[in-house]
Amino acid sequence: EQAMTTPAGPDPSLAAQRARRRRLAWLVLILLVAAGLRLVALADVPPGFTHDEADHGLDAWGVVNGIRPLYFTVGYGREPLFDYGTAGLMAFLGPSYLAGRLTAAFFSLIAVAGVYAWARRAFDRRVGLLAAAGLAISFWAVMTGRHALRSVTLPALFLLSAAAFWEGLRGGRRPAFLIAGLLLGASFYSYLPARGLWTLFPGLLFFWALFDRRALRRHTAGTLWMLLVAALVAAPLFLYLTTNPGAELRLSQLSGPLQAALAGDWAPLGRNIVASLRLFTVEGDALWRYNLPGKPWLGPVMGALFYAGLLLAVAGLARPGRSARVFALAWLLLGLAPALITGGEASVTRAIGLQPVLFLFPALALVAAHDWLAPRAGRAARLAPLLPLLLFTATAAGTARDYFVTWANDPQVRVQYETTLVTAIDYLNEQGAGAVAFSTATPDLFHSPSTALMTLRNPAVSLRWFNGAHSLLVPGEATSTVIFSGFAPLNPALDDLFLPAGPPTILPLRPDDVDRPLAIYPIRRDDLLGAWAARATPIDASLGDPAAAGADLFGFLLLTPARLPGEALQLATFWRVRRAVPGLVLFTHLTGADGVPLAQADRLDVPGFFWVEGDLFVQLHTFAVPSALSVGRYPLRLGGYTCAATPCEPNPIRLPWSQAGELVGDSLILPQEVIVGASGG
Repeated sequence: EQAMTTPAGPDPSLAAQRARRRRLAWLVLILLVAAGLRLVALADVPPGFTHDEADHGLDAWGVVNGIRPLYFTVGYGREPLFDYGTAGLMAFLGPSYLAGRLTAAFFSLIAVAGVYAWARRAFDRRVGLLAAAGLAISFWAVMTGRHALRSVTLPALFLLSAAAFWEGLRGGRRPAFLIAGLLLGASFYSYLPARGLWTLFPGLLFFWALFDRRALRRHTAGTLWMLLVAALVAAPLFLYLTTNPGAELRLSQLSGPLQAALAGDWAPLGRNIVASLRLFTVEGDALWRYNLPGKPWLGPVMGALFYAGLLLAVAGLARPGRSARVFALAWLLLGLAPALITGGEASVTRAIGLQPVLFLFPALALVAAHDWLAPRAGRAARLAPLLPLLLFTATAAGTARDYFVTWANDPQVRVQYETTLVTAIDYLNEQGAGAVAFSTATPDLFHSPSTALMTLRNPAVSLRWFNGAHSLLVPGEATSTVIFSGFAPLNPALDDLFLPAGPPTILPLRPDDVDRPLAIYPIRRDDLLGAWAARATPIDASLGDPAAAGADLFGFLLLTPARLPGEALQLATFWRVRRAVPGLVLFTHLTGADGVPLAQADRLDVPGFFWVEGDLFVQLHTFAVPSALSVGRYPLRLGGYTCAATPCEPNPIRLPWSQAGELVGDSLILPQEVIVGASGG
């Protein structure tokens, strides 16, 4: 007290220092709470790993090993900044999925600091602290801050760009506009919604041109300088996308409601707009992967403050400081735009552009309430800061409960994060050896195999992939292991073809886990080959060019040789792998005498991308006999084609067949016909 008092009264500089120290202490506390919610048990919660996270991790590891694309084409196309950031950590941590989650947590923490940096410049320090606190403890922000997904990079970069821009507005310093431009340009490499958010800055110029000519004269040069720098930084990305139009598929997938509206059907877009407006306080994203289904972005109290702050921002458009309010309101609308178009599903990621500004409005309401009460409440006004503290403490506790207890332990979340697969990989890391064939419902290149690549650390294990619901894979080694998960057990039609060498090991899972049991069988190749030879009709043909065939067909088994119209027909084909054939699909046609297909099945459940020379597999082909088919005998025609994309391009490439080293066409007629009209028996 004495140190701050001079003969003329209290020393204002010392009071200002104390105020700065208090603000710094609050900011540090907010960041520590945010860090705790994002970093505690990060390796274990979420309880597993999704294939989307794994694909990011694999691309990041590719960057570490010298692959440096400007745009990644995995997952319908995606921007590269997150993967390059993850690669920086992987350079020290190795190919660990934890590197991706740490990258997400760091960007999320940058966003918490960034919302304070912007809001204190655009409004005041109290608003900045409260907005940062709201973002720090939000369930939505904690969720996205622990996913190894690129979407988390957008709020951080855009917030820092906005903070630098506002610094330029306040001081007129060109370096601030330069930094803002660099960050805004970098945001285009973060996540798709950045391509809409950038229009906030030229939109502000338009607003000034209409309502504030003084601001227009002062800030036009700096704003245009920032936009020019941003354009130069973003130009390589857009040049690449222009010259490679097939690299980006996400835009065409998400623009369906807009295209329908342009064609005169406004119903889909209308439904999505209504659903998106419910996201704030009524009903949130329904996907377990990203949310407690139905949990809105804001709870009742924070939601009421949001709407109050929204009204205050609109009412304040006629008062000084309206540029910041216009910017914030436009940001809210543009950030919501992806959800307005596509609806509530996956809005946790698609609408992430509005996540930081969402918590500005409750902050505005709290500050306005304090300023109104302070002169009216006397000494009781000193207790006013306790109310926001209690609110944020309760919200943080609710977020921790909802995320770490309720959400993380729900069986549906454990399914979404492939907990069963990760449990099996943990077992293989500790006890696995040799060749292992893994049955999963998602054996394709960018699904379960990606997750395994990011979690398998045992170099003694060689993994193969198949879906036991429609196939059976046996590694070419004399002894090996086959693992069946609960979602992809062996099809009963193939039971007689599977002879394990001993009882299975059943890995422990939670009683309420959906994807169980997890059974690990030892097998001997020759035992299975003997069982196959005893039942299959032998045939000798090779799929592919004779000099480089992909696989040899050495037998088939018509499990249902006689069928009634409308009944299901089942055919098993037996293969020996020669080489990998990425994108291969097998087709089976039930044909008429003229060779025209009457029914067909197109599938391959042992993905050709992972084929290993010498491996053996059985593929099950199932389709219904047409109900209108007349009595008679019908041939079966077998073949294969390659597909570079899903769905397959209009003209898939058929592979040739060869027998005895000679080409015999692009399909093979099996030497046994289906009898239609007789009882299946």
